[in-house]
Amino acid sequence: VGELKIMKALNIIPNCSALQRKYGTDRHTIKKYYANDGIPLKKKVERTSRWDPLYDEIVCLMEIDSVSKKAVYNYLENKYKDNIPGTYNGFKAYTLRKGIQTRSSEKPHVLYEVEPGYQLQCDWKENMKIHLKNGEEIIFNVFSATLGYSREHVLIYSSSKTTQDFIRCIIETFRRLGGTTQTILTDNMSAVVTVKGRQKKIHPQINQLMKDLNTDLKLCKAKTPQTKGKDENSNKFVKWIYPYDYSLESEEELIHTIENVICSQCNRQINSSTRMPPSKLFQKEKDYLQPLPNKILLESYLAEHTVSTVPPTLLIQYKGCRYSVPQQYINK
Repeated sequence: VGELKIMKALNIIPNCSALQRKYGTDRHTIKKYYANDGIPLKKKVERTSRWDPLYDEIVCLMEIDSVSKKAVYNYLENKYKDNIPGTYNGFKAYTLRKGIQTRSSEKPHVLYEVEPGYQLQCDWKENMKIHLKNGEEIIFNVFSATLGYSREHVLIYSSSKTTQDFIRCIIETFRRLGGTTQTILTDNMSAVVTVKGRQKKIHPQINQLMKDLNTDLKLCKAKTPQTKGKDENSNKFVKWIYPYDYSLESEEELIHTIENVICSQCNRQINSSTRMPPSKLFQKEKDYLQPLPNKILLESYLAEHTVSTVPPTLLIQYKGCRYSVPQQYINK
């Protein structure tokens, strides 16, 4: 190569056959080097990936507001099952190499540890929106609850967030866990407390429920959601529903996806603090839960009710059927 550079600089045409005999390099290769100012040419190899066939779909999913990489991967894993191109680490490396980023930004929360069976943290993920395949928009809430020790999550779909909804979700949460905790930690939501100035008053029905459950209700200080940071952290799991936009057939399928598919996925996810999946630690914590109250007592709190806002179509959906209401109730 050095000899070719000198020849190039002096404008001498090389004898490629003589150089071939001298260096044992093919004369055609020598000619290419000389034409390229003595610099060996390297073929550019296009790097391919098993994720390439899903590139357009990944870009579309990552552009959804508030979606995370883990949510997109879980959606693809659930959609393609055994045909998923690779692991989550490989998916992250692929998106990093291709410069595909999400719009979400998570803020860290300081966590603290409690004894098994001691605490349940809960909150609402409010006013979420998703579209069915037919274009119908569904606005809903998700009640999220997290055990303080194992980080076992329970997600419950709710069309509204009234006091009765809170009671129903708390009872359903303890039913799924198989017992109650010593304390419940939540914020100053209107479904639980009435706030007047600096005075807080827990609704009488909530107080009675706590007595029947043999559980203490503790409230966070105002504007300090990090107090229940373990449950706040579960909000990122609730966002895993966003990639299903325009992919679900009905509200029933949406409920199943939230309460079964996503809830199961997040309980299998290794927690960064405990280094274990919540479902594994829960096998230990469930032995420390207090027994549930009498079944008849719990059912007395679960009066049948539905709260909806009347749309311009004047049709209210209830148990899969639609019922018309008078025009004056639109948006009420």
